[in-house]
Amino acid sequence: MLDSDCVVTYKTGEHVLRAQDQTHGPTVLFVDDSATDRTRGAGLIAGKHPEWRIIQAACAEDGLQKLRERHFDAVVSDIVMPNMDGREFLRTINQDFAGLPVVLITAQGNDRIAAECVELGAVNYVPKRRMAEDLVPALEDVITAQKQLVATRRVLQHVVQNCCEFEIQNDLEQIRSLINFVRDRLSGFERFTPTDIRSMTTAIRESLLNAYFHGNLEANSRPLEHTRDEYIAHAARRRSDPQFADRRIRLEITLDPVEITFRISDQGKGFERAVVADLTGPPDERLCAGNGFRHIQQSMDSVSFNDAGNMIILARSVGNGQSATKESNPVN
Repeated sequence: MLDSDCVVTYKTGEHVLRAQDQTHGPTVLFVDDSATDRTRGAGLIAGKHPEWRIIQAACAEDGLQKLRERHFDAVVSDIVMPNMDGREFLRTINQDFAGLPVVLITAQGNDRIAAECVELGAVNYVPKRRMAEDLVPALEDVITAQKQLVATRRVLQHVVQNCCEFEIQNDLEQIRSLINFVRDRLSGFERFTPTDIRSMTTAIRESLLNAYFHGNLEANSRPLEHTRDEYIAHAARRRSDPQFADRRIRLEITLDPVEITFRISDQGKGFERAVVADLTGPPDERLCAGNGFRHIQQSMDSVSFNDAGNMIILARSVGNGQSATKESNPVN
């Protein structure tokens, strides 16, 4: 149960924490067009946490309506649903209820699904065959993180300068966890709007996925050469290859009163910057490739690379600080 002096409430387009008495446990929205899976999932949660409130919705449209009517601490959603599927449902939640954590449930559990869940911004995913073992722990992690965020904000809002570095294995689960951490910390600094946080989180997510697929695993001999399904399958084979298996991804975050900077690097061979020189303008879903980099450019004030092409440097102005000049140039 959440602490009695904390509750999550909503304003248009954001997910705000404020002090308010709460006498019941967390409220979870469970969305699935299968009545059998909804009943089973809700039963698993209630069996472990009878104090939690589980509200069911038979489709994404009904789920959105319920989200507009009351407060929820987390959402569980199937991916495959008629009309609006779980992908579009999650995109809408990220747009209209920024910061509300979503756990996706899937009929399968493989590299393609894992990558897709990371790309969509889900905080976690659970294969339906693993619901009995993994659903409740995944939600417990979400609720615990929400409680910790309240306490962390009290400290982070006073941070003037900060630098932290991470080195993770070339692993989609570790990437997902790191993205969740970055999003929560950006929220905790209280110097960015929900739109800022969403766009920066997208840029970091795309950069980490590029480091994973195109950098360390070299799934494309050059960027944009293969389709998404092709390079995901290629990457899955290479994860067990000793030549690529031990490579790492590094993320460095530097915050000062004027700017926040992210440096994401991999241990691949790098790429020629000319390959992405033409990827300008806003993302366009009608285009078959390059939208990840377009998202990055749209989200940040400055985008640059090291000479080797295996590090991307992203910068965004903070608060009322001087905005960095928009650029995409190499740096040493």
